[in-house]
Amino acid sequence: MQSYFIPIKYAFISFPFIAFLFLIPFAIYQYRKHGYINKFRVFILYSFLLFLITSYYLVILPLPDTRDIISIQKPGTKHTQLTPFNFIFDILRETKVDFKNPLTYLNILKERAFLQAAFNGILLLPMGVYLRYYFKKNLKQTLLMTFLFSLFFELTQLTGLYGIYNAPYRIFDIDDLMLNTFGGYIGYLIAPIFTFFLPDTSKLDDNINLKEFKVSYFRRIIAFSIDWFIITTFINKNNILSEAIWIFIYFILVPYITNGKTFGKWLLRIQIKGTYEKLTFKEIFTRYAILYYGVFGTNEIMSKAIQLNIGYTYYYYIYFIIVIASLVLNVLLFVHLTLSIIKKDRLFYEKISKTRISIIE
Repeated sequence: MQSYFIPIKYAFISFPFIAFLFLIPFAIYQYRKHGYINKFRVFILYSFLLFLITSYYLVILPLPDTRDIISIQKPGTKHTQLTPFNFIFDILRETKVDFKNPLTYLNILKERAFLQAAFNGILLLPMGVYLRYYFKKNLKQTLLMTFLFSLFFELTQLTGLYGIYNAPYRIFDIDDLMLNTFGGYIGYLIAPIFTFFLPDTSKLDDNINLKEFKVSYFRRIIAFSIDWFIITTFINKNNILSEAIWIFIYFILVPYITNGKTFGKWLLRIQIKGTYEKLTFKEIFTRYAILYYGVFGTNEIMSKAIQLNIGYTYYYYIYFIIVIASLVLNVLLFVHLTLSIIKKDRLFYEKISKTRISIIE
């Protein structure tokens, strides 16, 4: 059993890192499809991800110490087992159970061949539960998807972890395909037992009014990061005028034409709203002139001032003054941002411009 606990331990250790890699794509998908992120849906999908990682690790771990598998295997080693129900003969051949004596039947629960077959039978059982409960798949779809997932495992083993090893270090076994698929079937059948007290996933978004949701700063940061990545492909960082022009075009002119949407905001299903249904040029210009030309512009001008005064007689005095001024400005901005997040209030440039971020329904 120890050989099963080690892959599970590694799965739990690596899960946070893998989950983080999926965080942004997952969030974008949820915002695009549902307009918000449902916490229960997050729990279900991330638990499904943990199951996938764990099952995969159970199949590939432990890894061999060398990539040269051929050198440590006996000549003529078979890498495939294509006889159906061979696991039954393995159990009968290895068992010490006396079938005439019922008192010995429980001993089979400790035997290698039986435990291996049982393990393969329950490995993808949770998949059948997930496919029926959350993904709403019927029996045929569940069996097909479980079979294909099991086939992926077996091909992973047959290819020596996709060519990393020069020969398979585990056997491609037709029985594993059968038992894994059977496990998915059992999971499908017993899913109602596990999900009886859980909410109906098809009704998670019922009675949800997106107008009542406040746009989170996490959502805004993702949208801003996408927009800033796009615009930096055009900006010449050595030319302040070029930067100012592109900021005007992308963050002021485009949102004015599209009524508050940039690509990043559109992707995250949010937009800038003003006093009226149609965003005015004054509102969008005031908002981003303060943010980009004011806040960001001031920081950039101070940075340029330091560079331009290198070698000047009073350079260190100028450097000290600019650094202190920059530090004070950014600390004040940080405090303001923190308080706004805590109070769930609008930022100062939003209040001045009388604009806000809202969800696109």
